[in-house]
Amino acid sequence: MEERKEKEIEYYDKRAKESLEDPKKAGKGDFEGFRADLLSSFRFCYQWIEKNAKNKNLLDYGCGNGIHSIFPAKIGAKVTGIDLSEPSLILARQRAIKEGMEGKIQFVKMDCENLEFEANRFDVVFDGGTFSSLDINKALPEIARVLNPEGKLIGIETFGHNPFANLKRKINKLRKSRTG
Repeated sequence: MEERKEKEIEYYDKRAKESLEDPKKAGKGDFEGFRADLLSSFRFCYQWIEKNAKNKNLLDYGCGNGIHSIFPAKIGAKVTGIDLSEPSLILARQRAIKEGMEGKIQFVKMDCENLEFEANRFDVVFDGGTFSSLDINKALPEIARVLNPEGKLIGIETFGHNPFANLKRKINKLRKSRTG
């Protein structure tokens, strides 16, 4: 496995294990305490999902602790969440149980750059900030392969263009609350 992936897995495994040991650390957001519902960009995505993902197969691409998996399932999407961190997936499953979505979301350990799904499986792929950790030249062809011909990709990404997001990343890296 590539070193960059190993570092990401090590980081997210550690953060997830901390949350598993102390549930107060899990909170309502992601591992950095980020709450997607506070940003208009995420609210836009959720509104789009509400209008376009009911009764559809949705892939939560790099689902982490399941923060973005619950809402689509609650509105009737058939959600599959994938991530490389098994402890993160444990948290995602716990979140689903807590939110009354047990059995309505499938969480699978899988590499976003090497999807093990058959072609044309998903109607929607949602990315909640995973692209910045991936080799985009490997990831996008895989997404295109698993999306059906009328499928849609929606997500939130800065790709390093936002100076404020970059500053936050640098600060978080120095604080060891994010990988490089």
